Amino acid sequence: MRLVFRYALIFLLGLFALDAANAAGRRLVASDVLQIKVVGQSELDTQVRISNDGTINFPYLGRITAAGLGEDELGERIKNGLAQKGIVKRAQVLVTTVEAGVYYLYGFVNKPGQYPLTRDMNVQQALSAGGGIAPLGSDWRLQIRRKMPDGKTMEKSVTLDEEVQPNDTIVVGERIF
Repeated sequence: MRLVFRYALIFLLGLFALDAANAAGRRLVASDVLQIKVVGQSELDTQVRISNDGTINFPYLGRITAAGLGEDELGERIKNGLAQKGIVKRAQVLVTTVEAGVYYLYGFVNKPGQYPLTRDMNVQQALSAGGGIAPLGSDWRLQIRRKMPDGKTMEKSVTLDEEVQPNDTIVVGERIF
């Protein structure tokens, strides 16, 4: 009985940890497009793309670092800035990602190039946005090239269900037959 209780406790703690990680959300990166809404202050509502230096320009606050933060963290930073400057004392700031950066299609695809990355996009959806796989392309010879935090580029074979991340390059290889 004790063993069952111990495993149940470990399982529940794992669920709480997973829930906390999901609440933090993904980290914002350069080229994300954000919708920022200050409740009750429509003149401050802004849609902005994070620049290559990781910042956004927000009315009355100027340049704010956004890359590396979560949506809630950026909202808190804007809220504090508005309060410090006396613009809005108790602001409620909602930040949502409209477009999560970009990805690239390369190889045997109908329309190679750069495309906007929407939330939770997989390889199949990304390829569809680019007109699909070309007649000489193969849906089982797919690779993703991804720049890792240490600066190195990782290349791995993927399936159509693999999640696409910002700045990924999806490479479609030639079919053999």
